[in-house]
Amino acid sequence: MIQVLQARKSLSGNPDMLVIGAGVFGLWAARHAIKAGRTVLVVDKRHAGAGASGGFLGALMPHMPDRWNAKKQHQFDALVGLEPAVRALEADTGMDCGYRRCGRLIPVTSESTRAIVEARIAGAKIHWPGFAMSMLEPPFTGTIGQGWLAAKAAPYGGQWDDLSARIDPRALVAALAAFVRTYGELREGVEVVALEPRRAMLADGSHIDAGQVVVANGWEAYALLQRQMGALTGGALIGRGVKGQAVLLGLAHGDERPIVYHDGAYVVPQAGNRVSIGSSTVEDWQGDPGWFDPGDVAFQEKALALVPALVHAPVIERWAGVRPRNMLIPKDTEAYFGPVPGLEGVSARIGGFKTGLAVAWEG
Repeated sequence: MIQVLQARKSLSGNPDMLVIGAGVFGLWAARHAIKAGRTVLVVDKRHAGAGASGGFLGALMPHMPDRWNAKKQHQFDALVGLEPAVRALEADTGMDCGYRRCGRLIPVTSESTRAIVEARIAGAKIHWPGFAMSMLEPPFTGTIGQGWLAAKAAPYGGQWDDLSARIDPRALVAALAAFVRTYGELREGVEVVALEPRRAMLADGSHIDAGQVVVANGWEAYALLQRQMGALTGGALIGRGVKGQAVLLGLAHGDERPIVYHDGAYVVPQAGNRVSIGSSTVEDWQGDPGWFDPGDVAFQEKALALVPALVHAPVIERWAGVRPRNMLIPKDTEAYFGPVPGLEGVSARIGGFKTGLAVAWEG
């Protein structure tokens, strides 16, 4: 429990755990270790949340409940468990992470799709205990979609679920970083360039030894780990970075609106009269990962058609960043939690494409 921990100003000696990367995966790993009584040092070559964790989309959406499998069950369990984990973090730090189980509304655009949704509704009754999916009929008068999802964008109704949620990724990173700074140590501007068993080699020529080393620096982990883990993919790349973009708008909405999602476009109502919309997917990008491409905003046009209330909302911020896409066997882009072959005492926690926020909190 947090009450038995003592704040540490700095570490003396080698830490029990060294975490490389101060994003949501690395910081959650550090929190779990600290709560277990271990000494923890987190390093990042830039600053906490500098990578994909520094975005603002924050959609926490489950896989569809039809054609159920182990992957979908894992994500469901993670989504359900995330809420108490976030509430505990907020209690420990006194910081708000912007979490709300807001639900999700997906437009139904054809009669044939209604039959698919009915199968999903039946699946939710079996596989989503405590949560539900239903069909909302247009024009959504008196429903969660009234004045939000355009009826003409959903001529055959809307698929509604109460499991989906939203979070403010930056607020989550800030709370996790505050916890680590208080009960462990976080050093920013420290770049790791190579790994040895229970050791990280730094760009300045020095090294850090630890009882355990956890590599959690997102898509940049692939360059560190390729030599050791390439055997798992037959010598192919173990992963790559996929660039995405999002836009943050200002709109008074009372924080009662659901996520709207359709055809790759997300509309995510955030606290503080903000709405995040995204996102693009660029596999073969070059140059600065943080450069926002004004020509890659088809998602924004789709979002405004879905939710006309956003048409005149001012842009607060534009964001671009790179997310990890794992290509390790099995090649399913899911998050990787596991040891690094050939490096004793070294493990990796690399986010899954589009699912990182949902599963990052797991130990």
